[in-house]
Order: sequence, then C-alpha cells, then structure tokens
Amino acid sequence: MNGIIPWRQKGLVKGDVKIYGKSFWDYSFSDLSKIVGLVKQNPIEQLVTFTVRDEIAFGLENLNCSKQEIEAKIEEISKLMGLNNILDRSVEQLSGGQKQLTILSSFLVMNPKILILDEPIAFLDQQSESLLLDRLKSLIKSKEYSLTLIIIEHRLSRVIDSADKLVILDETGKIALKGDVTDILQNHFDELKSCNVRVPWLIDIFDAYRKITKNEFVIENSMNFQKFFNLISKFDENNLKILQNIIENKEIQTKELQKYQELEKRIDINETYVKSLKNKKFNGNEQDFNDEISNENNIILETKDLSFSYPNSGVQALKGLSIKIQKGDFIGLIGPNGSGKTTLLYLLANLYKQTSGEIFYQNKRLDDTDPYNYAKKVGFIFQNPENMIFKSTIKDEILYAPRNFGIYKELREEYVKKLIDLIGNEDPLKNPYNLSWGQKRRLNLSSIFIYSPEIILLDEPFIGQDQKTIDSLIETLYIENKRGKTIIISSHDYHLLLKYTKRIIELSKDGTLQNYDTKSNYFIKHSNLGPIILLNEINNKLNEVGI
Repeated sequence: MNGIIPWRQKGLVKGDVKIYGKSFWDYSFSDLSKIVGLVKQNPIEQLVTFTVRDEIAFGLENLNCSKQEIEAKIEEISKLMGLNNILDRSVEQLSGGQKQLTILSSFLVMNPKILILDEPIAFLDQQSESLLLDRLKSLIKSKEYSLTLIIIEHRLSRVIDSADKLVILDETGKIALKGDVTDILQNHFDELKSCNVRVPWLIDIFDAYRKITKNEFVIENSMNFQKFFNLISKFDENNLKILQNIIENKEIQTKELQKYQELEKRIDINETYVKSLKNKKFNGNEQDFNDEISNENNIILETKDLSFSYPNSGVQALKGLSIKIQKGDFIGLIGPNGSGKTTLLYLLANLYKQTSGEIFYQNKRLDDTDPYNYAKKVGFIFQNPENMIFKSTIKDEILYAPRNFGIYKELREEYVKKLIDLIGNEDPLKNPYNLSWGQKRRLNLSSIFIYSPEIILLDEPFIGQDQKTIDSLIETLYIENKRGKTIIISSHDYHLLLKYTKRIIELSKDGTLQNYDTKSNYFIKHSNLGPIILLNEINNKLNEVGI
C-alpha cells in the first residue's frame, strides 16, 4: 500500500493496489510515501537519527520545511504523544514503547492521508496504550488531519473500539472474514476464533456462557464492559456459578495447563514437551513444589540495593532494587514504559554492570562468578528477536550455543528436530532472517531450550504471536517451569500474566520496586483487570444469597 513493494522489496506481483483510485504503479515511490505512512512492527528498523527530537524532525527536513515550522510541529506532536519531556534523549536509551511512540510521531508530524500501523501497541504499557488509542481516535475524527487508519493487530480487544471494519486473513493470505466489527463479533465469532486471532476475552467468556446456558442475549456494543457487567445482576445462582467457572478456567487458571499440575520437576531433557507429555501420568504434589520454592535457602537470584544509570545521560533506570528470586519460580515483570524492566533483565543476565549495589547467584556475588559458566545457566530472549540471531540457517542457529558450550555431541537428533518443529513447517536450512517476527521469536526460544539453562529471561515474548503460537509457547514455558526452571517474563500483557505466572514484580516509573507479591495477592490488591472485577462481582452476588 505504501510502495515498499515493488519499489524496495522485489517479488512477483499479480493484481493491483489502488490508492485514491490510482494504481501504485503510477505513483513514484517518493509521492506515495507522502500519502501513505507505514509504522513497522519493529521500531528499531525505522530509527535513523540519534535523539527523539531529530527523529521527529527527520521527515520534515527531507520535505524542506522551514526551521520554524519544524520546531512548531515537533512541539505540537510531542505534547500530543507524551514525548515532550524526552525530546533530547538518545534513541538508544529509550524503552521499546518510547521508541514506538517516537516513530509514530515522526510519521504523524508529516500529516499523511493514510497511516498503516503494524502492531502499534505491542511495546506499550497500559497508560501509553490508552493514550495512543485515544489519540488515534481523535486523529481519525479530526478534520485537520483527515486520516485513514489501518491497524495490523493480533489482539482484537485493543483495537475494535477504534475500528469500523475488520479484515481477517487466513494462513494462506486469503481473506477469511471481512465486514462490520459488531456483525463479525456477534454473528461470526466461531469463524473468527478458527482464524487463530486473539479474540477479546470478554466476548469469549460470554460466548462460552451463552453456549452452555442457551441464553441468546444480544449486546448492542460488543466491547462495552459495563453492559456485560450489568448482565450479572440478572443472573440467578446457577448461572452465576457457570460464569464463575468459565472465567476461572479461561482467565485465571487455564484448563489446558491443569493436566501438568502434578508434573515432576525433573524429566529427561530429551523427552520434549507437548506431545510426549500430554497423556503421561506423573507423581509429585503441587503443594510440595510450592513449599520447596518458598524455602529461604532456595534463593537462586538476589539483588541488594541495585541501581543502574545510563552513561553520560543522567537517566537512572533502576534505583535501590532489592529482591529475592527463588529457584523454580515463574515471575511476571511489569511496570510502565521506562521503568527499567529490560534493564533489570540485562543486569540479571550479566549483560550490563550495575552502577551500584550487588547481584547474587546462588548466594555468590555475580561479579565473582565466571561469566562463561554463568552464561550456560541463563537463557535470555531479547525484545528484538534479531538481536540474538547469529547464523545463516535455522539449524545452525539452534546449535550455536551447544557448539559454544561444548555439549553438541550430547544432543539427540530427535530433540533438535522437535525444536525446529516449534518454529513451524520450515526447512532447517532456511535463513532465519527470512522468517516472520513470530517465527524468529520461536527460533530464539528453541536456541535457548537446546542447552537447558536454569534461568530463562524473556523480554516481551508474546509480541507478534497469534493465539495458537502463544498457547504453544506458554505450554512449553509452563512445562520447563515445572521441571524446575526459573522463568521471568517482562510483559505489558497483564491478562497472560494473570493466567500463567506465580508471582509479580512491579517496577515504578522511577525504577524503584513498587510491588513484589504472589500473583493471586497482587491481582486481588490491584483488581482493575476485567476478569477480577467480574469475579469479585459474582462472588458478591453469591454471598448475598448465602453461597
């Protein structure tokens, strides 16, 4: 739509694309770029300067705008997008969400007629996400901007309040569904789910309730939470219990993972995940496992008064952080953009050195630990999957760490093949850079699982993943955790953390520790998530009738 194909990306094109009634073949690349802006999925691909201010100004400078006009537009757009306080910060010191907002601003400031956003909220915290979506709604309605917006997104719940129409592509790239948003959600929901998109959780649970109870209620606005909430007041005791059970199974403790509750921590590494374990019976007790990880002597990582400042910037990413992480824990790491989540993962992986404070691995100072041996213990999944791709074939990439760590000869070919299969139906000799974003992420995971580290750190692993892939990733991580691996996931996707983690670490905007608690306690105290709100209301109603 914006001319990258065919002017920059070569290939075989059939058919035509018309923009304002004119074929893309009849536009010059320069002219089409002024009309159609494209914000890519990976913001790093589009950063071309050194500061936020320069990045926003770059396009305007190329259009030969005056200095006064550029400065005025930068001030206007930076206030609109909440970037006015970091205009002179280096782009290298921005969080993923800040980079995404910067790139988006650099396009909006040029006032395109059509703006295409590829996963625009993937790196954003809830506040920034709400801000961005509100700004986009305002831009669509604004006569000044006259903007047509196209959003590519796996999570429909984030965008359907802004969208007029949905176009759903199947795995072959053909249109599976298209039409009015409300019509598709109300009348074609099963078809939508079969397309492997992440359907809105709210509609999903009430659709399941409707199927069980045969209750054919209709909601005027399919994502109006208050209208769904108000329905609860009309439910009798039996229907309340049905809805309670659905919410718990789908959103709190997923039914799909309950089959692993008694899984032993230690299983032969060659007996891989999903297929070989699904029907296996295990000994062991979940309570015993929880008792073990709560043991004070079972601390695997600890930080004491940990602080980190980026050199020559005055930016303090972490401040006085003291936490204890137990062996076999499954932690969700949350906080607003710029709170230091990625920085903390880098420090725990020994990729950064702290400004002050200390990090301990199994009660030994990390600074006194051999870096090579520690690298064998830690697997790190970077926010940008391309940051950890080193080889020119899928198979060589997966075998990269085993060859470096001297364990290549110990691997079974069957195990390697299963890890390749996690990526998808791909030739093992395919260049990893030709994979999709989601496939690159799964390749990252395979390249980590191959050497079985004790600690697995993941920075926004769910970005760019469809529902099927997320289910597979979570199942794999869950089983690794049940085998005794310690897992920390940094993510803005609170719904997934609510489902799968055991504990929550929350960082504040200033890089201090805001909260560290069990998942259940955290989400009870911070009951602003939809599933928790609904469950609380259901429990209140049941208490009223003495249940």
